[in-house]
Amino acid sequence: MRYFLVVRMPVFLAAAITLVSATVHAQEKIEKEFQWESDSYVRDELGVNDITAPSISRILKDFGIFQPIQLDIIAANPRDAVYDNRLQTALHFGSLVADGFMLTIAERPQDIQDVGRSLIRQSRALGVNDRLTRRSKSLFEASDKGDWQSMREELIKTQADVEKSMLDLHDEQMAHMVSLGGWLRGFQLAANSCAVKYSADRAAILGRSDIMDYYLDRLNTLHPRLKKTEFVSVITAKLRDLLAVTTSTAGKPSEADVKKMRDLANEIEAVALGPVDSEGKILKPTTP
Repeated sequence: MRYFLVVRMPVFLAAAITLVSATVHAQEKIEKEFQWESDSYVRDELGVNDITAPSISRILKDFGIFQPIQLDIIAANPRDAVYDNRLQTALHFGSLVADGFMLTIAERPQDIQDVGRSLIRQSRALGVNDRLTRRSKSLFEASDKGDWQSMREELIKTQADVEKSMLDLHDEQMAHMVSLGGWLRGFQLAANSCAVKYSADRAAILGRSDIMDYYLDRLNTLHPRLKKTEFVSVITAKLRDLLAVTTSTAGKPSEADVKKMRDLANEIEAVALGPVDSEGKILKPTTP
Protein backbone atom coordinates (compact mmCIF):
# COMPACT_ATOMS: atom_id res chain seq x y z
CA MET A 1 0.00 0.00 0.00
CA ARG A 2 1.28 3.51 -0.83
CA TYR A 3 0.49 6.73 0.96
CA PHE A 4 0.50 10.03 -0.99
CA LEU A 5 0.82 12.98 1.39
CA VAL A 6 0.68 16.61 0.18
CA VAL A 7 1.88 19.07 2.81
CA ARG A 8 3.44 22.51 2.78
CA MET A 9 4.89 23.07 6.21
CA PRO A 10 8.38 21.59 6.75
CA VAL A 11 7.39 20.24 10.14
CA PHE A 12 4.54 18.31 8.59
CA LEU A 13 6.87 17.07 5.86
CA ALA A 14 9.31 15.80 8.43
CA ALA A 15 6.51 14.10 10.33
CA ALA A 16 5.27 12.48 7.13
CA ILE A 17 8.72 11.19 6.24
CA THR A 18 9.10 9.78 9.74
CA LEU A 19 5.69 8.10 9.48
CA VAL A 20 6.47 6.54 6.09
CA SER A 21 9.91 5.42 7.27
CA ALA A 22 8.43 3.82 10.37
CA THR A 23 5.75 2.14 8.27
CA VAL A 24 8.33 0.74 5.83
CA HIS A 25 10.55 -0.38 8.68
CA ALA A 26 7.64 -2.11 10.38
CA GLN A 27 6.64 -3.78 7.12
CA GLU A 28 10.21 -5.01 6.55
CA LYS A 29 10.30 -6.35 10.10
CA ILE A 30 7.03 -8.21 9.57
CA GLU A 31 8.30 -9.63 6.28
CA LYS A 32 11.53 -10.80 7.92
CA GLU A 33 9.60 -12.39 10.78
CA PHE A 34 7.29 -14.06 8.28
CA GLN A 35 10.30 -15.35 6.33
CA TRP A 36 11.84 -16.67 9.54
CA GLU A 37 8.61 -18.41 10.49
CA SER A 38 8.37 -19.83 6.98
CA ASP A 39 11.96 -21.10 7.09
CA SER A 40 11.38 -22.54 10.55
CA TYR A 41 8.31 -24.37 9.26
CA VAL A 42 10.30 -25.83 6.36
CA ARG A 43 13.11 -26.83 8.72
CA ASP A 44 10.63 -28.57 11.02
CA GLU A 45 8.97 -30.33 8.10
CA LEU A 46 12.32 -31.66 6.91
CA GLY A 47 13.47 -32.57 10.39
CA VAL A 48 16.21 -29.93 10.49
CA ASN A 49 16.56 -28.07 13.77
CA ASP A 50 19.26 -26.87 16.16
CA ILE A 51 20.19 -30.39 17.20
CA THR A 52 19.77 -31.87 13.72
CA ALA A 53 22.30 -29.46 12.23
CA PRO A 54 24.30 -27.99 15.10
CA SER A 55 25.98 -24.76 14.11
CA ILE A 56 29.69 -24.21 14.35
CA SER A 57 28.97 -21.75 17.16
CA ARG A 58 27.59 -24.70 19.12
CA ILE A 59 30.75 -26.66 18.41
CA LEU A 60 32.74 -23.69 19.77
CA LYS A 61 30.64 -23.63 22.92
CA ASP A 62 30.74 -27.38 23.47
CA PHE A 63 34.18 -28.36 22.21
CA GLY A 64 36.20 -25.14 21.96
CA ILE A 65 37.45 -25.41 25.54
CA PHE A 66 39.13 -28.76 24.86
CA GLN A 67 42.79 -27.86 24.66
CA PRO A 68 45.44 -28.69 23.75
CA ILE A 69 43.90 -29.29 20.34
CA GLN A 70 45.14 -32.50 18.77
CA LEU A 71 46.61 -30.99 15.60
CA ASP A 72 47.97 -34.35 14.45
CA ILE A 73 44.40 -35.64 14.13
CA ILE A 74 43.40 -32.61 12.08
CA ALA A 75 46.48 -33.00 9.88
CA ALA A 76 45.55 -36.64 9.22
CA ASN A 77 42.17 -35.66 7.74
CA PRO A 78 42.39 -36.52 4.01
CA ARG A 79 41.54 -32.99 2.86
CA ASP A 80 41.94 -33.79 -0.84
CA ALA A 81 39.98 -37.05 -0.66
CA VAL A 82 37.40 -37.61 -3.40
CA TYR A 83 34.47 -39.85 -2.57
CA ASP A 84 32.20 -41.58 -5.06
CA ASN A 85 29.15 -41.19 -2.83
CA ARG A 86 27.37 -38.17 -1.38
CA LEU A 87 27.10 -39.75 2.06
CA GLN A 88 30.85 -39.78 2.66
CA THR A 89 31.24 -36.44 0.92
CA ALA A 90 28.74 -34.91 3.36
CA LEU A 91 30.45 -36.49 6.38
CA HIS A 92 33.82 -35.28 5.13
CA PHE A 93 32.51 -31.76 4.53
CA GLY A 94 31.24 -31.57 8.10
CA SER A 95 34.57 -32.78 9.45
CA LEU A 96 36.44 -30.12 7.48
CA VAL A 97 34.24 -27.33 8.83
CA ALA A 98 34.88 -28.57 12.38
CA ASP A 99 38.62 -28.79 11.66
CA GLY A 100 38.63 -25.23 10.38
CA PHE A 101 36.86 -23.98 13.45
CA MET A 102 39.24 -25.71 15.85
CA LEU A 103 42.17 -24.36 13.84
CA THR A 104 40.96 -20.81 14.50
CA ILE A 105 41.29 -21.56 18.20
CA ALA A 106 44.82 -22.83 17.59
CA GLU A 107 45.44 -19.75 15.39
CA ARG A 108 46.78 -21.62 12.37
CA PRO A 109 46.00 -19.34 9.40
CA GLN A 110 47.75 -21.37 6.69
CA ASP A 111 46.01 -24.57 7.74
CA ILE A 112 42.68 -22.72 7.75
CA GLN A 113 43.27 -21.59 4.17
CA ASP A 114 44.05 -25.19 3.17
CA VAL A 115 40.79 -26.30 4.78
CA GLY A 116 38.96 -23.50 2.94
CA ARG A 117 40.27 -24.76 -0.41
CA SER A 118 39.22 -28.29 0.50
CA LEU A 119 35.74 -27.06 1.41
CA ILE A 120 35.40 -25.54 -2.05
CA ARG A 121 36.38 -28.83 -3.69
CA GLN A 122 34.00 -30.84 -1.52
CA SER A 123 31.18 -28.35 -2.05
CA ARG A 124 31.32 -29.00 -5.80
CA ALA A 125 30.53 -32.65 -5.16
CA LEU A 126 27.57 -31.60 -3.00
CA GLY A 127 26.33 -29.13 -5.63
CA VAL A 128 26.65 -26.03 -3.42
CA ASN A 129 29.95 -24.62 -4.66
CA ASP A 130 28.61 -21.19 -5.74
CA ARG A 131 27.80 -20.15 -2.20
CA LEU A 132 30.93 -21.71 -0.73
CA THR A 133 33.25 -20.05 -3.25
CA ARG A 134 32.05 -16.63 -2.10
CA ARG A 135 32.21 -17.63 1.55
CA SER A 136 35.73 -19.04 1.24
CA LYS A 137 36.95 -15.77 -0.29
CA SER A 138 35.87 -13.96 2.88
CA LEU A 139 37.50 -16.69 4.96
CA PHE A 140 40.80 -16.22 3.11
CA GLU A 141 40.68 -12.45 3.54
CA ALA A 142 40.07 -12.81 7.28
CA SER A 143 42.90 -15.33 7.47
CA ASP A 144 45.30 -12.93 5.76
CA LYS A 145 44.44 -10.30 8.38
CA GLY A 146 44.68 -12.74 11.29
CA ASP A 147 41.08 -11.89 12.18
CA TRP A 148 40.14 -15.00 14.15
CA GLN A 149 36.67 -13.80 15.10
CA SER A 150 35.77 -13.13 11.46
CA MET A 151 37.12 -16.54 10.48
CA ARG A 152 34.87 -18.19 13.03
CA GLU A 153 31.90 -16.18 11.78
CA GLU A 154 32.61 -17.23 8.17
CA LEU A 155 32.77 -20.87 9.20
CA ILE A 156 29.48 -20.47 11.06
CA LYS A 157 27.97 -19.00 7.89
CA THR A 158 29.49 -21.82 5.85
CA GLN A 159 27.59 -24.35 7.94
CA ALA A 160 24.39 -22.31 7.53
CA ASP A 161 24.88 -21.97 3.75
CA VAL A 162 25.32 -25.70 3.31
CA GLU A 163 22.27 -26.44 5.42
CA LYS A 164 20.19 -23.94 3.42
CA SER A 165 21.45 -25.42 0.16
CA MET A 166 20.48 -28.91 1.25
CA LEU A 167 17.04 -27.66 2.20
CA ASP A 168 16.67 -25.95 -1.18
CA LEU A 169 17.52 -29.27 -2.83
CA HIS A 170 15.10 -31.08 -0.49
CA ASP A 171 18.06 -33.22 0.49
CA GLU A 172 17.56 -33.20 4.23
CA GLN A 173 19.35 -36.52 4.70
CA MET A 174 22.60 -34.97 3.47
CA ALA A 175 22.02 -31.99 5.78
CA HIS A 176 21.93 -34.49 8.63
CA MET A 177 25.13 -36.16 7.41
CA VAL A 178 26.99 -32.84 7.12
CA SER A 179 25.89 -32.14 10.67
CA LEU A 180 26.90 -35.61 11.86
CA GLY A 181 30.32 -35.22 10.23
CA GLY A 182 30.90 -31.92 12.01
CA TRP A 183 29.73 -33.15 15.39
CA LEU A 184 31.68 -36.40 15.14
CA ARG A 185 34.93 -34.60 14.32
CA GLY A 186 34.38 -32.09 17.13
CA PHE A 187 33.64 -34.93 19.52
CA GLN A 188 36.70 -36.89 18.40
CA LEU A 189 39.02 -33.92 18.93
CA ALA A 190 37.41 -33.13 22.29
CA ALA A 191 37.62 -36.73 23.54
CA ASN A 192 41.28 -37.05 22.51
CA SER A 193 42.09 -33.78 24.25
CA CYS A 194 40.25 -34.82 27.41
CA ALA A 195 42.00 -38.20 27.42
CA VAL A 196 45.35 -36.37 27.42
CA LYS A 197 44.31 -33.77 30.00
CA TYR A 198 41.36 -35.14 31.96
CA SER A 199 38.99 -33.05 34.02
CA ALA A 200 35.55 -34.00 35.30
CA ASP A 201 34.00 -30.75 34.03
CA ARG A 202 35.28 -31.27 30.49
CA ALA A 203 34.35 -34.93 30.55
CA ALA A 204 30.77 -34.02 31.45
CA ILE A 205 30.50 -32.08 28.17
CA LEU A 206 31.23 -35.30 26.30
CA GLY A 207 28.35 -37.06 28.06
CA ARG A 208 25.55 -35.66 25.84
CA SER A 209 23.77 -38.93 25.15
CA ASP A 210 20.74 -37.07 23.74
CA ILE A 211 22.76 -35.86 20.75
CA MET A 212 24.13 -39.36 20.08
CA ASP A 213 20.60 -40.72 20.32
CA TYR A 214 19.46 -38.18 17.79
CA TYR A 215 22.13 -39.01 15.25
CA LEU A 216 21.34 -42.69 15.60
CA ASP A 217 17.76 -41.80 14.76
CA ARG A 218 18.95 -39.83 11.72
CA LEU A 219 21.02 -42.77 10.50
CA ASN A 220 17.92 -44.89 10.86
CA THR A 221 16.07 -42.62 8.41
CA LEU A 222 18.53 -43.30 5.60
CA HIS A 223 17.34 -45.25 2.58
CA PRO A 224 17.02 -48.99 3.42
CA ARG A 225 19.64 -49.84 0.80
CA LEU A 226 22.15 -47.54 2.49
CA LYS A 227 21.29 -48.81 5.96
CA LYS A 228 22.12 -52.36 4.87
CA THR A 229 25.62 -51.47 3.69
CA GLU A 230 28.60 -52.42 5.81
CA PHE A 231 29.65 -48.77 5.91
CA VAL A 232 26.47 -47.48 7.56
CA SER A 233 26.01 -50.62 9.66
CA VAL A 234 29.47 -50.31 11.23
CA ILE A 235 29.13 -46.57 11.91
CA THR A 236 25.71 -47.17 13.48
CA ALA A 237 26.97 -50.06 15.63
CA LYS A 238 29.97 -48.12 16.89
CA LEU A 239 27.85 -45.05 17.61
CA ARG A 240 25.55 -47.30 19.65
CA ASP A 241 28.61 -48.54 21.56
CA LEU A 242 29.60 -44.91 22.18
CA LEU A 243 26.09 -44.14 23.40
CA ALA A 244 26.20 -47.17 25.72
CA VAL A 245 29.45 -45.98 27.31
CA THR A 246 28.06 -42.47 27.69
CA THR A 247 24.77 -43.66 29.19
CA SER A 248 26.54 -45.88 31.70
CA THR A 249 28.40 -42.88 33.12
CA ALA A 250 25.23 -41.05 34.16
CA GLY A 251 26.70 -37.85 32.72
CA LYS A 252 29.94 -38.11 34.71
CA PRO A 253 32.50 -39.98 32.59
CA SER A 254 35.60 -41.13 34.42
CA GLU A 255 39.06 -40.93 32.87
CA ALA A 256 38.73 -44.58 31.81
CA ASP A 257 35.32 -43.81 30.25
CA VAL A 258 36.77 -40.90 28.30
CA LYS A 259 39.49 -43.14 26.89
CA LYS A 260 36.84 -45.62 25.72
CA MET A 261 34.90 -42.77 24.13
CA ARG A 262 38.07 -41.51 22.47
CA ASP A 263 38.84 -44.93 21.00
CA LEU A 264 35.31 -45.36 19.65
CA ALA A 265 35.28 -41.86 18.16
CA ASN A 266 38.59 -42.56 16.44
CA GLU A 267 37.21 -45.83 15.05
CA ILE A 268 34.03 -44.21 13.75
CA GLU A 269 35.94 -41.40 12.10
CA ALA A 270 38.34 -43.86 10.48
CA VAL A 271 35.40 -45.66 8.90
CA ALA A 272 33.57 -42.45 7.94
CA LEU A 273 36.55 -41.07 6.02
CA GLY A 274 38.09 -44.36 4.93
CA PRO A 275 37.88 -46.24 1.61
CA VAL A 276 34.55 -47.83 0.67
CA ASP A 277 33.59 -49.62 -2.53
CA SER A 278 30.51 -48.95 -4.66
CA GLU A 279 28.49 -51.45 -2.63
CA GLY A 280 29.31 -49.80 0.67
CA LYS A 281 31.84 -52.43 1.72
CA ILE A 282 34.66 -51.12 3.90
CA LEU A 283 38.06 -51.53 2.25
CA LYS A 284 41.44 -51.73 3.90
CA PRO A 285 43.40 -48.48 3.57
CA THR A 286 46.17 -48.71 1.02
CA THR A 287 49.66 -48.19 2.38
CA PRO A 288 51.81 -45.60 0.60
